[in-house]
Amino acid sequence: MSLASIPGMIRAVSAPAPASEQPREARAPSIATVIPCFNDGATLREAVDSAIAQDRMDELVVVDDGSTDAGTLEVFESLTTQGVKVVHRPNGGLGAARMTGVLATSSDYVFCLDADDRLLPGALARLGSALDGDPGLALAWGDYRLFGGHSWRQETAPSLDPWQITYQNDIPASVLVRRAALVSDGGWELRGGYEDWDMLMGLAEHGRRGVRVPIVAYEYRQHGVRMLGEAAARHGDIYEVLRARHRRLFAGRRRAWQRSEAPWSLKLLLPVIFSLPIGANRRRLLGGAACHLARRRGLRSLVRRVRSGV
Repeated sequence: MSLASIPGMIRAVSAPAPASEQPREARAPSIATVIPCFNDGATLREAVDSAIAQDRMDELVVVDDGSTDAGTLEVFESLTTQGVKVVHRPNGGLGAARMTGVLATSSDYVFCLDADDRLLPGALARLGSALDGDPGLALAWGDYRLFGGHSWRQETAPSLDPWQITYQNDIPASVLVRRAALVSDGGWELRGGYEDWDMLMGLAEHGRRGVRVPIVAYEYRQHGVRMLGEAAARHGDIYEVLRARHRRLFAGRRRAWQRSEAPWSLKLLLPVIFSLPIGANRRRLLGGAACHLARRRGLRSLVRRVRSGV
């Protein structure tokens, strides 16, 4: 579906009817999609189209994070002309761009999609239903499928585990989260890598719950060097920043271990792996392999992941 063929839908998504005008008992919680973009004009339209094609979405906000590429600026202008809400800001990094978009919305739930990824049909409705059915859930996510250089389904964590999250992040970058929890608990604040891990630690530190929905929610594009790969090269340094930012979460690690529903093999292996004198990035990779095997995700997909460097 092209943008040119659905200008009316774009206007409806960009300007939902005020919630106050709808009977509260009849109104489903609203969903916003935020797409931050820095010089990703070549793929932005695909991301936007995938959001507009959702059968449950009330707001769409594209955030220009200080782009300088002429082609990307042209795409912003075209989207604005067609009714998409585009917010411009000086370059501040992924986390700041996402929060700029979040604060530009008023919906109950927010989903942040990278400008080079694509939502799959029906994903927001399925994730939204999980939050609708349990007011105590702060976020929901699905699996994701890689495309481009490599292609496979990457399974993800079944829950936001306050113990496991202090060792590794097994939750995807794009999740559906309650806007109120996101704003009150800090949201995306870190700059320079692992913004999502930091956000999830903040939610876990405040006792928030999250759950995996067994679907493929979006497609993750493989091309060039993405931010995750750049952050992994500085894993040890960023991890120490996370420890300092979330002292209370790390201080409660022993109690969280006792309550954790992670497989026993993982509960026993991760503390051992992270005590080995083998370097922070090697501990990260070994811990990731242990998680993959403990969750029984298959040796073949593990081999593919190692070869691809994801």
